[in-house]
Amino acid sequence: MRLNSLEAFLAVLLAMQLGIDSGFAVAASPAIGTIVTRGAFRMNQATLTSNATLFAGATIETGAAGSLMELASGTRLELGPESRGRFFGDHLVLERGQSKIDKSLGFRVEARGLTVLSDTGGSTGRIRLPGSARVEVSALTGSFRVLNSRGMVVAKIASGKALVLEPQQATGPTRVTGRLVKLGGHYLLTDETTNITVELTAKKNLANQIGQRLEVTGSSDGVATPVSDATELIEVAQATPAPPPATAPAGAGGSSGTGGAAGGAGGGAANGAAVSVTLIAVIAGVAAAAVVGGLAASGSLGGSAAAPVSR
Repeated sequence: MRLNSLEAFLAVLLAMQLGIDSGFAVAASPAIGTIVTRGAFRMNQATLTSNATLFAGATIETGAAGSLMELASGTRLELGPESRGRFFGDHLVLERGQSKIDKSLGFRVEARGLTVLSDTGGSTGRIRLPGSARVEVSALTGSFRVLNSRGMVVAKIASGKALVLEPQQATGPTRVTGRLVKLGGHYLLTDETTNITVELTAKKNLANQIGQRLEVTGSSDGVATPVSDATELIEVAQATPAPPPATAPAGAGGSSGTGGAAGGAGGGAANGAAVSVTLIAVIAGVAAAAVVGGLAASGSLGGSAAAPVSR
């Protein structure tokens, strides 16, 4: 009887040790795919090499080499070198570094309060976390949408385009730039940076500005429902002719009064990427700047929570 009890105790110890060595409780989470790497990586604090089974909820940290994840759903992800993320069957919580995502329809990436979704199954994108507050999203093929923490779409990124986005500490005024149109009695403007359409209302008649390219600042009306083509209704505080777009190499000293808007750390300066320093949009509490001439960027979006895009 004592022998049977001892054997059972040893079996429990062995099962616990196997769970600890693999970095997770074996029966706690379902398998969602596989991991392949040329070097070592860490799964839930345990160091592994070559390949392993990926379980839901596992935290993966890469070192000098990146890792490739093949999910059972068909989604394929690459976690870059010196990166960290928590993996689930339908989403990745990216905590550091960068990830490339392919065959991503129905799969999302969450980072710094933003959610990135693909529009088609053939979309391929890259999500990178430069600095301490920004999220860079590049659409290599297909297109992507970016949502804020409240689930509102704050950017639409077409193939070959890239944006640097930065959630603001407090929701300030909306700022958009685009050509004013009137459809069905509604004034609409599609922002040139984020590709988001908003409906405008103003105490001053906007009719004489139809067809003009405008820079608009205002506040979101959280009660009124915008026309179906728009994401939100903006009460215009100011609408002025927009200046021509200007860019500065990422990492160079910014102009246009953005408080060093193009200055910042990262690899953008090295590869000549540029960020628009005049076309900075703020929609639903998220500032966004377009990447010009390449699918990589660096640089601050500048400004405080009270004045996130001041000139």
